[in-house]
Amino acid sequence: MEAPLLRHRPRMTVRLRPRWLGALLLVGALHSAPVAPAQTNKPALHVFLQLDAKSGALEKILQQHLPALEVTVFSRYRDLEDASAAGSPDALVAISPVLQRRGGKPALQGTRDGKDVEPYLLVSVDNILDGPLSGKTIGAVDVMGRDGTQSFVVALLKTNDVKVKRVAKTEDLLPLLEFSAADGILIPSSALPRLIERTRLPIKSKEAPGGSVGLPALAIFKDANREIVTKALLAMDAATLKILGIDAWGAR
Repeated sequence: MEAPLLRHRPRMTVRLRPRWLGALLLVGALHSAPVAPAQTNKPALHVFLQLDAKSGALEKILQQHLPALEVTVFSRYRDLEDASAAGSPDALVAISPVLQRRGGKPALQGTRDGKDVEPYLLVSVDNILDGPLSGKTIGAVDVMGRDGTQSFVVALLKTNDVKVKRVAKTEDLLPLLEFSAADGILIPSSALPRLIERTRLPIKSKEAPGGSVGLPALAIFKDANREIVTKALLAMDAATLKILGIDAWGAR
């Protein structure tokens, strides 16, 4: 017997009416479109401080204790610059030289033990870096970009031709000493105990000859929200202030 011929079923063509086609396209677009971040009417507070605390953890703490503000914490100066270029914040918390670099003036000044400044230390291994620093390589956290950080270090060391090796964060300074990539590093005096805890190197230090540096301060860039921002920071508790490296705010 001959095998029966296979019969091919005709293909079914679905014709979509224009209104149904438009609806399907709209649904697809909604699923593929990126979700825009939620907008808030809270004043934006940027924080840029070189602290032992992780920036993400600090941001969560500050968001919890400053519910009236939209807080963003930056650990790298470049990230702060990029964010500020995208949208100017209402206020910024940083050390005084950074505020000046960003065009701000302290509205609130942080203090510790009644002082609003602290010395910076020149830290080295085995021996204190005495004598001329000309030609020496000094590690420092990038707190104001290439030119700003260079000027900052030069002013503190009172040496024009020092070579500055910039790092992004405080924890990146210790490897410079461990691998002899720098003759010394520059840190705030409050950071020395933690540095010593993290290494077995024979750490030596002396105060930088250029004087002390202002502690964290608040600059206001949008006067319309000045009262909201300052009121929120003045209400911070002692534990949160300590994380910022201060124990009180004082009006300027």
